[in-house]
Amino acid sequence: MATETAVATQTHTIVHYEIPAKNAAELVKFYSNVFGWKFSTMPGMDTYHVSQTGEDCAGVAVFEPDTAGVRPINYIGVESVKAHVAKLKEHGGTIMHEFIVSGMGRGAIGADPDGNPVGLWQPDMDAKE
Repeated sequence: MATETAVATQTHTIVHYEIPAKNAAELVKFYSNVFGWKFSTMPGMDTYHVSQTGEDCAGVAVFEPDTAGVRPINYIGVESVKAHVAKLKEHGGTIMHEFIVSGMGRGAIGADPDGNPVGLWQPDMDAKE
């Protein structure tokens, strides 16, 4: 059974956003100097830097994408990624990628009908890849 930690307070609000960077270390330095954010890397993800901006969510991530043209992505907290993927498609959106982060949750990256990136995030401490 999925653990839904803090979902009630985060549902349908932006819980995490990602900022693509040509040089993650330099952009981390910029945001640290301007806003005082403190970043750390995740195990095995040396170019993915996370700063917690709230108690229950990761907040902001600066990362070096594998491909060019990646745009910032806002992740919206949902009760069920599966249900919201269906809803997004039903209303003219598209889904490009669904994923699991072991021990953290489930997510999806899609786009609204105008092509703007939309991220979905469902906390699930029991999630396994």
